[in-house]
Amino acid sequence: MSWLERVEKELRDLLEPDIRLVLETANYLFDGGGKRLRPLLTVLTCGMCGGDPEKAIPLGVGIEYIHTASLLHDDVVDGAEERRGRGTANRVFGNEVAVLTGDYMYARALNLFTQHGNMEMIGIVSRAVMKMAQAQVLELSRIGDLISEEEYFRIIDGKTGALFGSCMAVGGMCAGTTNNKRLWEIGIRLGRAFQLIDDLLDYAGDARKTGKPVGNDLLEGKATYPLISVAKRIGAEYIKSVLRKQNPSRDEVESLRMKVIEEGGTELTRERAREEIEKVQEFLKDFPSNDFRDEIEKIINFVVEREL
Repeated sequence: MSWLERVEKELRDLLEPDIRLVLETANYLFDGGGKRLRPLLTVLTCGMCGGDPEKAIPLGVGIEYIHTASLLHDDVVDGAEERRGRGTANRVFGNEVAVLTGDYMYARALNLFTQHGNMEMIGIVSRAVMKMAQAQVLELSRIGDLISEEEYFRIIDGKTGALFGSCMAVGGMCAGTTNNKRLWEIGIRLGRAFQLIDDLLDYAGDARKTGKPVGNDLLEGKATYPLISVAKRIGAEYIKSVLRKQNPSRDEVESLRMKVIEEGGTELTRERAREEIEKVQEFLKDFPSNDFRDEIEKIINFVVEREL
């Protein structure tokens, strides 16, 4: 059984709710797919650093529970109706059940860390969740605004990078390594690259592959890197006129989306993601070269070269 198969199995086996509806809601999310990058990074980092990757599985599963809980809550906050090509859990089970299932998953993650981790790991992961929540609030507060590149990275380092950083730091700690700050930085930069490509796919992705239509960020009034990178060429006032509209038409959104692509926003975004990946690859050289590191490098390459 591969590490991915082990993680997939334990995601369901370790949840252990007493209420069937919680299990049904969680399994609905798990059945919808997902790359399981976060638990895999936890397990593989432990192995790369000379530890027993088996011991890292429940910790990686706990981090995936946190990620899944954040998706449940985000979809409720955003009023989302579709994820990965099908109805969101809040649309199928209702907002109340989605939020409370997310709460259960956060609590179960903490419970797994108390059983299989230590206080230092709990500290790292709890701080990551705090960063995630604050970044989401910051993003919401800036809906309709053309934010700066600095503020954009502050948001994505919190909502995506912090949990990637936790994966790698926790995996290293599970192996007893002392180079956790470097692992955290690798994870932050990998998370940056991952979110940059996600934001690129919202402009130029294939809905059949991504499971969601393009242009959602613009419809929601969010300025992400593809737009920010070419904002001066397009014109701030025009951009704000679309972002600040209560209900922009699909034609207005599509016109702005195409302008971003024509001005090179998607190419600049992939280039920026590759810069982050170069740093990740450079930092990874500080760690032993083995089969586990080879697998991490495959994940790194996948993150930035995902198909449009």
